[in-house]
Amino acid sequence: MCKDFDLCIECFSVGAELTPHKSNHPYRVMENLSFPLLCPDWNLEDEILLIEGIELHGLGKWTEVAEHVGTKNKESCLEHYNNVYLNSPIFPLPDMSHIAGKNREELLAMAKWQGKDKKDTQVECNFGGKKPSSPENEGASLVESSGYNPKRQEFNPEYDNDAEQLLAEMEFDDADTEEERELKLRVLRIYSKRLDERKCRKDFILERNLSNPKPFEEDLTPEEKTVCQKYDVFMRFHTKEEHKELLRIIILEHRTRKRLQELQEARTAGCLNSAEADIYLAHKRREAEESAPSAEKMDVASYCEADLLSEPEKRLCCELRLLPAIYLKMQEQLSLQILSGIVSSKSDAHQLFQMDPMKIDRVYDMLIKKGIGSA
Repeated sequence: MCKDFDLCIECFSVGAELTPHKSNHPYRVMENLSFPLLCPDWNLEDEILLIEGIELHGLGKWTEVAEHVGTKNKESCLEHYNNVYLNSPIFPLPDMSHIAGKNREELLAMAKWQGKDKKDTQVECNFGGKKPSSPENEGASLVESSGYNPKRQEFNPEYDNDAEQLLAEMEFDDADTEEERELKLRVLRIYSKRLDERKCRKDFILERNLSNPKPFEEDLTPEEKTVCQKYDVFMRFHTKEEHKELLRIIILEHRTRKRLQELQEARTAGCLNSAEADIYLAHKRREAEESAPSAEKMDVASYCEADLLSEPEKRLCCELRLLPAIYLKMQEQLSLQILSGIVSSKSDAHQLFQMDPMKIDRVYDMLIKKGIGSA
């Protein structure tokens, strides 16, 4: 009805009307990036956002990269980058031989069948009632923050990462004097010592398995973990077993001192025995939790793309603590999936995003209020 008229997804989602266009006019979705390319559950737009996120934030900053992608969590981004890019037979480029020459419809059909096979395999694996262990997800934050790449056996960044700058512009020339040559050799010896220190530290981390969570600290409180971290500087003077025993004694002393302080406080309050002290302390903790102030609301207006939101949408983002860019990305994905018939209920929408289902339901409800989708 409007000749050669295009409307962006943000304007469409709020029912914008620009002369001569009306919100009740028939339309069609023009989207060229909503098809999978390298694997069934990653479309082309996700791939572009992943590369952009890594360029902006750098390797290892997977939380920020996941926020940039919007539809994937940090574990998915890390796993996808390792599988598709890092472990590609033609690294650093991804292997695209299996999709060469295929059009959009063929890629969609491939992804549908691959996704179905993957789902069937997962059902067979879980049929025994036991959930398969996922070592990649255990302590992923520590592995990511360490930046260790087991394929290359190196960290990113390495210790003393600027050591190579010593040699960046140094050259040996036939015209060098004896003093100049000796100076350059001395620089090489200094660089060699710095490499030895880097290797020593790397070997220490790998031998102690410090890039993975410590089993000893799994049951500790955040306060006790902070206490343990203060003794990390002594680790190089102990064997692995000696340091573990030291931490065990330190934590035992910490808990004993804390318990004594609590009992002294309870005695001052009039408690006569341990049982009365426990009741008093439990009551005190409960009162502290009830009187604790609620979390401060997020100021959505200060974030990028907040001006594209209506007032109800801004309030929703504040309540859900959701960035405007991620909210708009969710609405775009949901709108496309609803209009294509893939998503017809809230339960279908839960599979699209790696986040709290309650947040997805609230965003879905907002789309229903706009006339897109059904309850």
